[in-house]
Amino acid sequence: MSFSKTKQALATLVQQKAAPGISYAIISPAGIEKKAIGKKSLVPAEEPLLLTESPIYDVASLTKVIATTSRILQLLENEQLTFETSISQWLADFRYPEVTVLDLLIHASGLAKNIPGFPMHDARDVRRYVMATPQIEPVRQRIEYSDANFLLLGYLIEVIDRMPYEESIQQHILTPLKMTASSFYRTDPLKAIPTEWDANRGLIRGVVHDFKAFTAGGNTGHAGLFAPLDDLLQYAQAILFPKNHPFLKPETLNRMSHNYTAALNRDRGLGFDLRPTFFGDFALYHTGFTGTFIVLDQKRKSGLIVLSNRVHPTRKNEIFNQAREQIADLFLQEVANFKIKMELDDSQKTSK
Repeated sequence: MSFSKTKQALATLVQQKAAPGISYAIISPAGIEKKAIGKKSLVPAEEPLLLTESPIYDVASLTKVIATTSRILQLLENEQLTFETSISQWLADFRYPEVTVLDLLIHASGLAKNIPGFPMHDARDVRRYVMATPQIEPVRQRIEYSDANFLLLGYLIEVIDRMPYEESIQQHILTPLKMTASSFYRTDPLKAIPTEWDANRGLIRGVVHDFKAFTAGGNTGHAGLFAPLDDLLQYAQAILFPKNHPFLKPETLNRMSHNYTAALNRDRGLGFDLRPTFFGDFALYHTGFTGTFIVLDQKRKSGLIVLSNRVHPTRKNEIFNQAREQIADLFLQEVANFKIKMELDDSQKTSK
């Protein structure tokens, strides 16, 4: 396995202090390669980053795809929902009956990105915030990334499954995928990678970083998942190698990378952003505020998982965010090179 340019780009991020450290995994037909570089923390003291200790990351918005999207797709498979199901059919306090399940999955609901200054002190306030979020333009006119979309999907899961969101995800996603070290809202602080040094909360470590998830005390569909690299590999392999890791139906997995927003301002699949590959199709791509991102090329059976705490000790650090899409594209270029080399090697063997 090579992918030398991708590895060097990740190492450069650490050298540039874009993040204290990075744990990553590269999946390809040649196998899986894992590595940790840099430090676990910088304050109050430097700590080494060691994969042998199975460090656990706050994956932030990767929660949207790993947990929430996965469960919604299962509900669609079970015909408990359709893409065109109106959200207000299930959530009576939601004001926009034209907004559907698909609109939330692709961030095309027209709901505002946020409500500045909205007071939130507990889970009821977070729900009030979601239901108060105004629709600033009609559905499917523009992609506007909004936490409210996936908070709504989390509430929807609770109503349909008749259990708390986290309990549903544990039962239907984490346990079947053997993501045994993953949890929501909090995790073992001794294994947790610290995130931000906050004026009110101090050093955030082992408790969710996201403000709305923290305020709600858990059960939020947009953020809150903690996981080590090995657990995220379980998820990635379920997407890339469904015959070995049955999780969702093949036809559902194929639909994930369909571009549902080709005429709009961003390319979106089911839950995921889409990155164009060098073969004219799309790979799945998603990021997390804390410094995480994932790229999954289903056709080439290849993936990149990157976990960091780029917000440690402060979020005032944009180098990581500026580089991540370039690294995703670089990885996809190396996936293409890898496939071409494999095909060339196979043809040479056949001709002998």
